[in-house]
Amino acid sequence: MNVATHRFAPGPPGHWLLGNLMEFRRDVLGLLAGSARTFGDVVHFRIGPQHIHLLNHPDHIAHVLLGNHRNFDKNTRSAAAIRQGTGESLLTSNGAVWKRQRRQAQPFFHRRNICGFVEDMTTATSAMLKRWRVRAASGQALDVASEMMRLTYGIVGQTIFSADVGPDADAVERAMPIVLAHTFGRLERLINLPDWVPTPRNRRYQKAVADIDAVVFRIIEEHRQAEQANGPGRDMLSMLLRIQDETTGEALTDEQLRNATLTLLLAGHETTANALTWVFYLVSQHPAVESQLRDEVRAVLGDRPPTLDDLALLPYTKMVIQETLRLYPPIWIIERRVIADDAVGAYYLPAGSAVIIAPYVLHRHPDFWDRPEVFDPGRFANPVRDAYMPFGAGERYCIGSEFAMMEAQLITAMVAQSFRLELVPGQRVEPWPNITLRTRHGLLMNLHLGTGA
Repeated sequence: MNVATHRFAPGPPGHWLLGNLMEFRRDVLGLLAGSARTFGDVVHFRIGPQHIHLLNHPDHIAHVLLGNHRNFDKNTRSAAAIRQGTGESLLTSNGAVWKRQRRQAQPFFHRRNICGFVEDMTTATSAMLKRWRVRAASGQALDVASEMMRLTYGIVGQTIFSADVGPDADAVERAMPIVLAHTFGRLERLINLPDWVPTPRNRRYQKAVADIDAVVFRIIEEHRQAEQANGPGRDMLSMLLRIQDETTGEALTDEQLRNATLTLLLAGHETTANALTWVFYLVSQHPAVESQLRDEVRAVLGDRPPTLDDLALLPYTKMVIQETLRLYPPIWIIERRVIADDAVGAYYLPAGSAVIIAPYVLHRHPDFWDRPEVFDPGRFANPVRDAYMPFGAGERYCIGSEFAMMEAQLITAMVAQSFRLELVPGQRVEPWPNITLRTRHGLLMNLHLGTGA
């Protein structure tokens, strides 16, 4: 590509020193979406001295994530901020380190393996719904966002680590928002004090990380003891414990085990929980969708729990999830660093600058989506590819995408089978763009028993 012109894309002017930092802090979703509408498919921003380009066309995104992906890595501000908590992991590593970690984890996520988790998922969901029936009888509302966090956390603990993480759910639920907010907050400031400086914010963060680490190291130690007594297991942590370095023959260090376990435990439940929260919100706001969803579930399942074979018979349930992931993708933004000077279209991408791809914005592109702001699961009756990437794209496509979709489809079907969820009146529901896309104030809903209850 010709980069000789060194022409930056258009974009909002911003402050002479801070650039677009203040707009980023006030309303990053509004900034990105509004800038794409105003300036087009390539938008130039500046955060202090750093140049950033938003790419919002499938061809440009394919150049970064597929065609010329070797020129774009994850030595980014966002990866550095996440690395503070998770260390070198699948989320943050690059090059040979990332390829080795991906190769180590991939066998666990083969379809033949994850299909065996259906019973674990439905058993955990049935236990949650049993509690909900008691709650419904009392007429009390519940926070569906919190319920989904706890449910998916328990499922990940059981399926990936064969561990009962239920007793730790309160601690993890309290710690996670602190860790995520602190991590994203580092991106909203040009200068950050080191985490070891004892400010109130840093102390809260260090306490939250320590609480999560206590859970992770307990899981690892209990696994070691179980393997010594009973032999190797078949879960992910057992696989990690058996891994030996290809050169030295040494096992993974405790720090490496901690980083891998923490990443899979947190990433494996946080994103799916957020997606499900948005599913139940959107369904509650669209009676026709709710009716079609419940009709499909009732016709296929009656009052029995779903099986693996039922998933193919629940296409509308899957479309509801796909459309939710279009409007509220948990991974709402992706960042890459430009290694050597490059270009997209007529615009210059200097070495060391950042490229961002925002599925939240791309999924609303009017050139690729009819009525992009409308919740319409039926649009997924036909395959959708180019402008849809809730799980990323290219070689770093989400390793757990099939696991997450299977889990979300099972849970959505079972909830629709048993309950109709109604938003508590007067509640303000808005997206909270953090490391993932949560609901800012949770999601309080009233429970109404369905025919399957």
